[in-house]
Amino acid sequence: MATTNLSALLLGELQALSTEARRKHPEIKEAAERVIVTLRGIRATASAEIAAELAKSDEVISPFVLSCKSNNHRLASMSVQCLQQLISYRAVSPRSIQQTLSTLNSVIHLGMDIQVKILQMVLPLVTMYDNCVYGETLVDALHLCLALQKSRDPVVSNTAAAILRQVVVAVFDRVVAEDREHADDTDSDDNRDTRENDLTRTFAKDAFFVLQDLCLLVAGSDSIFIRTESVDQGLVLELIESVLVNHAAVVARHTAMVQILRERLAPFIVHFFAEKTSFTLAVRCIRVVWLFIRDLHADLPPECETLLSILTRLVDPSSNAQPSKTAPTSGFPLFYRVLAMEVLRNTLGDAKLLHRLYQQFDGRNAAGNDSEDCHVVADVLKAVGKAAVERPELRTSSSDGIPDASSAGPVAGDGNGSTDSKQVGAHSCSLRIEMHKLLDKHEPPLMPEPYLAYLAFTAILSIANGLAGQVLPLCSENVVCHAPATVRSPGSVLDPELAASLKDEQVLSIKGLVQESWSVLLSVYTFYLAVCVDDVLFKQIMDTMQKLVQVSGAFGLNEARDGFLILLCRSCLPQAAIADHERQLQQGHARRSIGRPPSDEPAAENSDEPAAIQTALPLVTTSLAGTAFTLNKRQVECLRAVVACAQYLGSVLGPMWYPVLVTLQQADDLLFQSRNMPSAATLSGTAAGSTASLSNGQQSKAASRRASVLAAKKDEAGQIVSSELALVRSDYMRMLGFVRTCGRDAIVWAMGALCVLGADLSTVPEDAELQAEEKSMRTMPRIIHRRLSAVLNRPTFAIELLREFAVGNADLFVGAAADASKGKGVWRMIMRHLLATATHLHAPAAMRTQACCAISDIVLKAMDFVSLAELQPADESEQLAPSFIDKVASGEAQVSILTPLLQMMRGTAGEEPDQSIRFVDVSKLTLDTVYQLLQASGRSIRRAWGVVFDIILSVLEEPSSSSMAVETLAGTESRKPGYLMRCVFPCLQLICSDYLEDLPPHCLRRCVECLALFGRQNEDLNIALTAVGQAWTLCDFFQRLESSPLSDSDAPELVSSTLAAAADLAVAEVWWSEELGELSARRTQQVLWILLLHSLAQLGCDRRHEVRLGAIQTLFRTLDMHGNAFDAWLWDAVVWAVVLPLARYVLTQRAHVFELVREHRLDELLEDAQDEAARIANQSGVVVEDPARLYGKQWDETAATALQGASRVWALPQAAVENIGCADQAWQCIWQLIQAFYVGEPAASICQCVPALELKPDVQVSADFVNTQAATATAEAAEAAIQRARLRTRDSMTAATGCVSALVSSQKLTAEPGWRIAWKAWLAMGALATAVPESAGSNFNEDGHGAAVVTQDALCAYLCLSATIVNASGGPEWFTETDAQALLQLAQVVLMYVDIPLQAADDCKMTAVQTQVLDIVLLILDDHVHGCLDSAAATALAAADLAKLAVLPYVLREQHSALNSSAIAQRTRTQFLPMAGRLNALDSTFGGQPERKRMGRAVRPTFCALAASALDHLGRVLSSASSEALLAQALLSGVWQDAIVAMGMHMVMPLASEDQARASDWFVRAVSSGMKQLRQAAANADASKALTSAWTAVGSVLPLAMDIPQETLELHKDSSSTRYERAISEASSCGLGTAAQIRILDAIAAASLEYVVDESADAEQPIEMAAFWPVLVRILEWGAAAAPEPVVLLGTGGGVDVQDLTMACFTWLFRMASRVADGGSAAGWVSKAAMPALVRRSAMALDAFVSDKRLVGKSPLPQSRIVLVRLVLQGLAQLQCHPAALECTVGSDLAMRAASGTAAHIFALYDSLVGLIAVPDPEMLPLVQQCLKRVSSEIFG
Repeated sequence: MATTNLSALLLGELQALSTEARRKHPEIKEAAERVIVTLRGIRATASAEIAAELAKSDEVISPFVLSCKSNNHRLASMSVQCLQQLISYRAVSPRSIQQTLSTLNSVIHLGMDIQVKILQMVLPLVTMYDNCVYGETLVDALHLCLALQKSRDPVVSNTAAAILRQVVVAVFDRVVAEDREHADDTDSDDNRDTRENDLTRTFAKDAFFVLQDLCLLVAGSDSIFIRTESVDQGLVLELIESVLVNHAAVVARHTAMVQILRERLAPFIVHFFAEKTSFTLAVRCIRVVWLFIRDLHADLPPECETLLSILTRLVDPSSNAQPSKTAPTSGFPLFYRVLAMEVLRNTLGDAKLLHRLYQQFDGRNAAGNDSEDCHVVADVLKAVGKAAVERPELRTSSSDGIPDASSAGPVAGDGNGSTDSKQVGAHSCSLRIEMHKLLDKHEPPLMPEPYLAYLAFTAILSIANGLAGQVLPLCSENVVCHAPATVRSPGSVLDPELAASLKDEQVLSIKGLVQESWSVLLSVYTFYLAVCVDDVLFKQIMDTMQKLVQVSGAFGLNEARDGFLILLCRSCLPQAAIADHERQLQQGHARRSIGRPPSDEPAAENSDEPAAIQTALPLVTTSLAGTAFTLNKRQVECLRAVVACAQYLGSVLGPMWYPVLVTLQQADDLLFQSRNMPSAATLSGTAAGSTASLSNGQQSKAASRRASVLAAKKDEAGQIVSSELALVRSDYMRMLGFVRTCGRDAIVWAMGALCVLGADLSTVPEDAELQAEEKSMRTMPRIIHRRLSAVLNRPTFAIELLREFAVGNADLFVGAAADASKGKGVWRMIMRHLLATATHLHAPAAMRTQACCAISDIVLKAMDFVSLAELQPADESEQLAPSFIDKVASGEAQVSILTPLLQMMRGTAGEEPDQSIRFVDVSKLTLDTVYQLLQASGRSIRRAWGVVFDIILSVLEEPSSSSMAVETLAGTESRKPGYLMRCVFPCLQLICSDYLEDLPPHCLRRCVECLALFGRQNEDLNIALTAVGQAWTLCDFFQRLESSPLSDSDAPELVSSTLAAAADLAVAEVWWSEELGELSARRTQQVLWILLLHSLAQLGCDRRHEVRLGAIQTLFRTLDMHGNAFDAWLWDAVVWAVVLPLARYVLTQRAHVFELVREHRLDELLEDAQDEAARIANQSGVVVEDPARLYGKQWDETAATALQGASRVWALPQAAVENIGCADQAWQCIWQLIQAFYVGEPAASICQCVPALELKPDVQVSADFVNTQAATATAEAAEAAIQRARLRTRDSMTAATGCVSALVSSQKLTAEPGWRIAWKAWLAMGALATAVPESAGSNFNEDGHGAAVVTQDALCAYLCLSATIVNASGGPEWFTETDAQALLQLAQVVLMYVDIPLQAADDCKMTAVQTQVLDIVLLILDDHVHGCLDSAAATALAAADLAKLAVLPYVLREQHSALNSSAIAQRTRTQFLPMAGRLNALDSTFGGQPERKRMGRAVRPTFCALAASALDHLGRVLSSASSEALLAQALLSGVWQDAIVAMGMHMVMPLASEDQARASDWFVRAVSSGMKQLRQAAANADASKALTSAWTAVGSVLPLAMDIPQETLELHKDSSSTRYERAISEASSCGLGTAAQIRILDAIAAASLEYVVDESADAEQPIEMAAFWPVLVRILEWGAAAAPEPVVLLGTGGGVDVQDLTMACFTWLFRMASRVADGGSAAGWVSKAAMPALVRRSAMALDAFVSDKRLVGKSPLPQSRIVLVRLVLQGLAQLQCHPAALECTVGSDLAMRAASGTAAHIFALYDSLVGLIAVPDPEMLPLVQQCLKRVSSEIFG
């Protein structure tokens, strides 16, 4: 694409040029055509190839040259455009470059567009044709740019200047490439060329001449190489700047160029600043000066020194720098100073440049290399520093520390005299663009007045950052701390290794620069710390000051270090406010001194104390009242800088630690005290204006607004100060952590300073060993005017820091560290001070507590090293001192550490004899220390465990009469009961959770005892509960123990045998006193286990509900989780000594409580509970539940928890519980307890639930338990049932059901005795719980509050267990048919329990109980039951119960129906008669009580949904009964008959529409598939009576389903038609549709024919069908006549469904009358029974058709009538009549033949057929003819 564009462009332009010049310039036309021919002759396609071909010919540019010479603007423009393209593609011949430049020079006057295009070609010519554009050719190119730069058009002028800069830079770019090519020829040691070499290489020569001419032109001289006239001086300076910016290295590498700068440019610059000039030239010149200093200071040192002196004089005219003779003196405009300051700031900001300048000038004096005194850099620093502080008005009026940001004063503004209240900073005191960057400005911009000072100060900041950047990398905090003093110089922290790797000259020069500059920097910082600067600038100040302190300390410049550090310390605090506060405090109170003579005795004038101490005696106060002052944010930042400096230089501070710590202490007090006190600056916005002119109301409103604003700002300021306090504390705590690494001297000085500070606040005498250090510290330069009084409502600063340091370095003090020697004296110093403070009787309580805390922390830390010595391997113990390891191994170290804690717990001696005083706060602190000690070093206690348990148990001891407890804690918490108990109990918790492995066996038993004691104490319920929970930890520990097995001789006797011998023996006492062996011994573990579990059982009998419930839960969770670790002895002990006694006790106590509640005799038991309830109600105002009711519920919950846990014992996966002694008796006992809990046995009965261990276990169940009336017949039995109902609760039944659920999963059910016990107990539970005596009232199933006890959910949960228990049976020997019957009877008993409330009617959805009852019935059909019982018998049992359930609603309704007198209805009515009576009684009781509706009493059960569902399942059972044995059993037992009747009831008396449809479906299925199979199944049995009953049941259902009245069935077949039809019309409908009736009729008829299809023609009618068959025939005859008379005459429509019924009946009559049946021949008696009815109904249909046809005439009859007649005629024609099916009454032979033949039925209907001929119908005649032909063939052969 590019090739096409190049060719097209050139060809197009040439053709256009040829066309344009064809008239006036034919030579141009010819030249253009020649080039076109040349172009077309080039075969290349690529642009580069085309350009290369064109570059070979000089003729290519000839048309363009001629066009330019023509002076025609259009031709010249086109030519210049083409030349530009050719040059860009390098398509111009190098020989033509000179001609091209001359041509371009000749057309520069033709217009701006041509000039711009020319300029666009110059730079490509220089860069792309460098091999030919040099020398004079380069001069021509430069001439073009210079000429166009003088254009009046700004666009052309500016473009030319830019192109000129690029061309000049390109000239020097070529020098770089040229030098690179000749690099191999230069000397590696000296790569500078000589002047001769500079002038021999082409590009270097061009660059030299260009630079020379630029230097000449800027000085106003004539150029030599370029040979141009005067050029703009600013442009020349700009070109020189471009050269130095881009190629200063090239200039420095060539000696000739450097010489040009020295001889030409440097003198010009010096003379330039001797006179005033324009702003533009000054900016250009100052930029060149900066490049001189930055890039050429090493090549032009004298010139650079002169320029720096000039800049120094410009900044500070009064400077004593030695300028040149032409240096400026004064009177220069301000912008000269600003420009000079900007250059100096850049110079000082470049750390490496500053270091090189110092080495080059000032450093020579320090190194002794120069005899002359050179101080160029020093003069620069002084001048800049002086300029920075030359505006004193910037300082704030207040000298009280660093001003806050909000205290900004007026700062000069825009130069017009206006001021603005702003902070000094970059935003308000700087220009948007620096002045030396304003190249396009002709006048200097307006600038803020402090701009020069701001520049100078930023330069100072740059110096500090630069020095830190060069020095601090040589140092590190680790090196500062760890470098030996012998390696570094005194007071220096410079890394000796890094310093040694550098040159000495470099290190000395850096140090000299620091020493030279620190005084200037200090003066500037002193000034600006009093100036209100912005946040950014202040942060820079803090950072740089911190770096200066570190740099000074790194080089050992102590004077500089102390100066900067003291400045920071002075600036941290509001000294004026402190002095004012102390004056107010001393004026208001008597002067007092602590630890010194009383204030009324004046101090001696010749006192040795310094004046600072005499004028600032220490004071102690509780608050800083009297003066509202605080630290602002900037003072806090300054404080943090002090901390950082002290941390960095800790090893060399010495006495300076004291002023640092004094500053930190006072700042800490101020920050803490003022965290809720806003500063004046913060509240300055709330100052109110003048309110004199306001009314009183307005003044009040204004005051209110000011108060709200003040409160808001106070809260905000308090939050800010709190965060600042946290930051400062974290900083100085980190600083303290570095003290140890700084060496012993640093530790001594820092800790000595803290001790002196602490002595100022307490009455403890000063330490004699610290007098020398204290004196040297107090004689330090005063950094504050007044010491601030300490605040004692918070931790004291000195003690807090002492504690932190001692804790952090405890290894030094206890002798554990290898370098412990350097901590001996410090340990004594710290401990003496802390112990003196803590044991002083009259010491302030806050300080005493803090000292005790410090001692405790130190002790805890010391124990950490004890732990380290024990846990550390022997090969790694070398880092600890050997003597310390020996003490730890012997236990001496542990005892010595813990003994002070025991002494603190015992208290101190009182003033009276034998009096001991125990401070409550000290005791609490001791207990807290023990707790922390256990947390940190519990495994290292070893021999001191007895001490720990003594401390714990001392809290539970009764105090003696001579002891006294002093309460010094604030608040009332310490006065509450159990305060110290709440403090000590965590220690026991920690022992149980972490250190059980370290306890010996006797201590483990003691731990169990402690837990039991804490669980039984009554002072704190939470502790008792927690103690119970801690038993779980002990259980986990016992579980993990490994034990050695016991031998048979050592095996202890089982507890069950012991109890059998002496039941009242207190076996637990033996275990408590038994001697224990090693922990790994099995017997030891057994005793520990049983003691723990027995203790939990005892706590489970506690009077407090929470305690006993928690103990019981813990006990059984332990057994659940850890039972797998128990052996047979332990399980035996658990079951007989723990589980069963506990369960029996809680059940007995529960029953006893309920009996007392019923009898209203609970006052004694509830006395405490009532008092507690009253107290809670009075305190909280909350209404508390009735204590009596609450007490009952609690015991109910306790019993439930105990029984459920006991049940889970037998459900555990492990089988060890089965191997205990008397396992079956224990199994019987737990079932009896659960049964008693479920049914509500009284306490006396529960106490008898102790099995006789010598008897066989069994559960007694009444054989007649289903008969609830018999079970409660006697008065005693009825009263017992009522008593059980009163002791029963909903929760107890639910819990007992859960117990049964747990027990049925036990392995005991896998054995027949265990299963039999469970089975009988389960049956007894259901029977007793649902037994309702006749004397029971309507509230029999209600508790005292009207709520139902036995609910749907309770019975459902109970019944759900049936499947689990049944499926657990092991075979036919276990679960027998008797058990199945008992199960079904139990389900009926539960269903008969109607006292349970219904929340909704059960006509559409079964209740939960009904669902479970149905599931139990279906359970008999389960595969498991079939495996135990005979499948036929099981199916019969289930089907029989399903049939009962299906007819239950009809029995209760007492509807009048033939089916209600069936056997199934009678049996069901008899069985459920008690339920009906109970329902009627409840209805009469609750009928007038609307409030009973909410409990479901108003909803009467209907059992409709249950019956419907039972019918469905019954149908499925009968449908799936395919084996002959099942069918025979169903038939013989009457189940099949009952099912038919039940289905019939649901069809003819439907409970719901969908129920009727399902019943009809099941009926059809049962009849269709069952009748013939029943006959075959009963073939081998005497089942005639059963079959007769079955067909009778079918016959009783069919008429009702067909809606046939009974009288219709009783009519004789020869009765008059009118009476018969009237009976039909009067039939009532049962709701079945005609389609359903047809289905039922079809099913019964088909089943009937199939039943007799295989009988011979001469067979007699089966006796079982004697009553059924006439009914079926009469129904078919009735149906054949069911179609109505023609309705066309009546004007109505319909009768289609009845017509279908009629046709179906005719069809079955034809099939029954025929001697040929489907699948065989029909019996003759079937045909004889059906044929008369068929003839009668056929004659009726034919005669009716004839009469109707005559009546309507030509009008058409309904199609249904025609279809019916056609069906009759077709059936008559096809029917093969059975011989003798019709009786013949005609005596002729022909008639006899016709009547006895197969067409006898047609002969009988001969008259009716002839009548059809009389009414001709084209559709009927063929059928009539066919019938008559059959008759004729029968008669005539």
